[in-house]
Amino acid sequence: MSSPILDLAGVTLEVNHLPRGVRFYGQVLGLRLLHHDEEQGVAEFEVNLHQTLTLWKPITRQVNSPRLAPLRARGASHLHYAFQILPESLEDCKTLLDAQGLEWTEINLGTEDRPDWTLYFYDPFGHGLELRGVDLNDERRPHFLPKPIERPTHALPVFGLREIALGFGDYPAMLERLPRAYGFAFAKEQDDRNFAQFTLGPEAEEDGNGTPRRWLYTWDPQVGLADMLGGDHVHARFYADVDAVAELVKAAGLPYIQDKEGLAVRDPEGHVFEFVAAK
Repeated sequence: MSSPILDLAGVTLEVNHLPRGVRFYGQVLGLRLLHHDEEQGVAEFEVNLHQTLTLWKPITRQVNSPRLAPLRARGASHLHYAFQILPESLEDCKTLLDAQGLEWTEINLGTEDRPDWTLYFYDPFGHGLELRGVDLNDERRPHFLPKPIERPTHALPVFGLREIALGFGDYPAMLERLPRAYGFAFAKEQDDRNFAQFTLGPEAEEDGNGTPRRWLYTWDPQVGLADMLGGDHVHARFYADVDAVAELVKAAGLPYIQDKEGLAVRDPEGHVFEFVAAK
């Protein structure tokens, strides 16, 4: 069965100091600021023409998104997520991170014969960031193929969101629910721990070196690579066949809202997923 999920559209992070978050993501990653409302506690950045990164500052007795208020949406806490870069940019990224005074960890996710070196570091709020090389000629292509973007010389040369990693307290229930209730394409599990990968595309594919595909990772509340955690109460957006996802969500009996902007659903673990049309 083909998945109605097409690609990763964006993610929302919870931050306790919005101006600091705006400075970090504007200066260190060079993202273009689209919207900043200090009173509402919201800042939105353009990652590329098809993906956004949003910051929400929790404000007592105030919602960041009135539209999503019925679903009690929050920004993600301690989310691990990854940006796409060109493999040849990796050494420059180390230099840029050093210049910003940011500690980083390098891990080979490939093999000795075919290495896949990846950098991990943290933002000021405990979110775990990853820089992963992308082969733009790889046949495993996402719905929106990423393209290199010219960033300021002091900024990391990122050009796309690659993956997000969500935490689930009830791992077995999640493993059954995500394909059934939303249509996510299950790719594989790890043999040695509760860790599953879902392809953000119409068919499950191998998550290998250099793939420009986008991914949803899910695991239990254990610490992952580079001491990073799956996010709690994550608000994430996906490109999808919205009507097809809506049928699954309604059959699953999950709380949702559907309007001209798309479909938003509250997962039993507190994550809020939005599904929007790919225009």
